[in-house]
Amino acid sequence: MIKQDVIIIGAGMSALIAAHKLAGKMNVKIFTKNIKSSNNSWRAQGGIAAAVHKNDSPCNHYSDTLKAGCLHNDQGAVSILVEEGVIRLNNWIASGMSFDTDSSGSFLLGIEGAHGRRRILHAGGDQTGARMMEYLYNKAAIAADIQIYENEQAVDLLAEDGRCTGIITKGTDERVYEHHSHFTILATGGCGGLFEATSNDPSIIGDGIAMAYRAGAALSDLEFLQFHPTLIVHNGITAGLASEAIRGEGAILTDEKGSPIMRGVHPLRDLAPRDIVARVIEGYIQQGKQAYLDITPISNFRKSFPAISKLCESAGISLENNRVPVSPGAHFLMGGVITDTFGRTTLPGLYAIGETARTGVHGANRLASNSLLEALVFGERAAENILKESDKIYQALSQKERLIEKQNTSCRAPVLPTRKEIRSKISLSLGVERDGEELKSLESWLHGHGAEAHAYADRSCWDRETIERSNMLLTGWLMARSALERTESRGAHYRTDFPHRDQNKWQGKQIIRQIQPKRATVIN
Repeated sequence: MIKQDVIIIGAGMSALIAAHKLAGKMNVKIFTKNIKSSNNSWRAQGGIAAAVHKNDSPCNHYSDTLKAGCLHNDQGAVSILVEEGVIRLNNWIASGMSFDTDSSGSFLLGIEGAHGRRRILHAGGDQTGARMMEYLYNKAAIAADIQIYENEQAVDLLAEDGRCTGIITKGTDERVYEHHSHFTILATGGCGGLFEATSNDPSIIGDGIAMAYRAGAALSDLEFLQFHPTLIVHNGITAGLASEAIRGEGAILTDEKGSPIMRGVHPLRDLAPRDIVARVIEGYIQQGKQAYLDITPISNFRKSFPAISKLCESAGISLENNRVPVSPGAHFLMGGVITDTFGRTTLPGLYAIGETARTGVHGANRLASNSLLEALVFGERAAENILKESDKIYQALSQKERLIEKQNTSCRAPVLPTRKEIRSKISLSLGVERDGEELKSLESWLHGHGAEAHAYADRSCWDRETIERSNMLLTGWLMARSALERTESRGAHYRTDFPHRDQNKWQGKQIIRQIQPKRATVIN
């Protein structure tokens, strides 16, 4: 039997998890616009959450996830996450993926914000993402039917007769190709690179969201962007992320005088949900003050957190003072391309997994360390569904790949704002706290620079940089529209003009509004 073809856009954890599930049964092509390490999975410090301890349960994990998500979660999806997560993670551990253990062989479980108990597995202390990615790439290297194409930018999705049939790509030589496939998976990550301060790889700018929108797939919850409260900052420069695991091991958030700043704010104090901690620290910054992580309670900090120690030292921050300057930064998008619990989008043939997808598990605010678990669970479920659906797809691919030699010579690429300009505008209006007038101003500015028009343009003749900035403008515009539509404060979306947080007054999530009915639907 001839193997069918699957294209995956993105090379992070969810992409590799799906690829491995498909390997041996289908031909898998992975495209990434930069090198394969230019994604957020390599940067994941905190770990992966799962109720693996005998004193824990999926029910407890489920409850914590809903509380952190401000009851905006898809409860069915959360049940799948926490119940299947334990089973699927144990399967990977049995196959060789390792996590930190004590001398008796028991997992060294950490605790992070909004978790009721210790359930975070780590690898290499604060190098969980890198260790897991190394393991997955080593397995991919010996899989004959997994091919990885670096520096090949996905420009758009191909669709025929209402079904996604592949992608258009552009290499560093600016040559344009069509790649046809039976199934296509978006795994392009979130959009942290739209902001000046972010924990993300700067290349993560919402490409998948823009491509899905242009192709007509439905989007949801784009207003819910989580800001991590503790990015490491020094002399106004972001050096990296200080994992929440540091606070889980006893570090305390303080002001410049060393006084705790979370006391009396929330019962969980330093381990309160991220949106709450981020707003407290943002308040200090708005007053021209600096917040710090006091790491004095952590013995042998360098051994426990080697990657974070290296980040601090590279930035010129002396750990001898036992305090690390921190500030909030864009971290994780809870919304994205709407999928069901099998990764299927509203466009047949197109799947979305990882941070690109809006599975509904995170609600309005992601519970710490649930992202890697989501990548594992729903990456595998998407692959399993593709294998099941492949029996129904019989059409042959007349041409798997072709070079588009004759481009539109009359096409002129637009003159767009610089990345710096776009990031500055988006950071100002779509930050930790938002205001209706500022959101309107941002929406108008983005619209004035062609954000909406780019949803219809033929971009294959544009250069790679222009395409990326176009995606930045379009994704930012969609987020601004979504943030304007939600006239309440919930989780990571905080409106200063609608600050009330009484959960009895929270609106339902099925507020449907078609921003662009001819192309796509955004559901708030």
